[in-house]
Amino acid sequence: MSKFFRTTIVSGILGAAILPAQAAQIYVGADFSGTILTTGGLANSLGLQGTNTCNSCAAGTVSGHVLFDKSLIPGSGTGTVNIALTPVNGVSNNTIFDMVFGSQPLGFAFGDSNVLSGPSIQFQNGVFNGFSFVEDFVVNDKTYELNMQGSNWTLNWLKSNSTMDLVASGSVIVGNQGLMHQTYFDPAPSQLPVNAVPEPASIALVVLGIWGIVMTRRREADLQAERTIARENADQDDNDQVRYPGEGAEKSALATA
Repeated sequence: MSKFFRTTIVSGILGAAILPAQAAQIYVGADFSGTILTTGGLANSLGLQGTNTCNSCAAGTVSGHVLFDKSLIPGSGTGTVNIALTPVNGVSNNTIFDMVFGSQPLGFAFGDSNVLSGPSIQFQNGVFNGFSFVEDFVVNDKTYELNMQGSNWTLNWLKSNSTMDLVASGSVIVGNQGLMHQTYFDPAPSQLPVNAVPEPASIALVVLGIWGIVMTRRREADLQAERTIARENADQDDNDQVRYPGEGAEKSALATA
């Protein structure tokens, strides 16, 4: 096996073993906000008003917080990508995702029992583009559904005859300014994901890779030493032939005498 292929194989083993230790999450917490654009008949009963009609009152507010893995943000040119929010050890559900509407207020959080879809944070070509989230809830014996796709959301009353009435709709601020007050969150060492720490099998691969590199270099050194000795012996033979060019003829003449 050539030196190139030996080195490539050993490097591949070593790299595969070290890879899990480099797959750590990078958690970022951020705030977001939005507006209530339209309201229906039941909006007042839920403490909701249009943002532009209540002079920045609480009834017209939309706000929230999200904690997500920044290392999963896709690059530009990737289109629309939803990244599912996941539990983080030692972190409350409200810290992972929390969204609040109006003055009563209506609150929605990661881990709610009636979540039908999501929550996922959405990116458009690598830029924040809202959320994907659907949740049903009950207020005063009426069932409602919050449906959020990207930057837009709707709140509907689900009537018993399988129809629905719009209660309110609006949007959240997206783009480069959509995620405010971004802060990095560093879990305690004991809370790191399992795949961020090398397993025994990975450690064994590291040892095997290092041993392979050492043995390859030792073999190369031995071969180099053998070549050096052979070259020195060849040089010595050449020197002997130069110093005694007629030695064989003289011995032959003496033997004849």
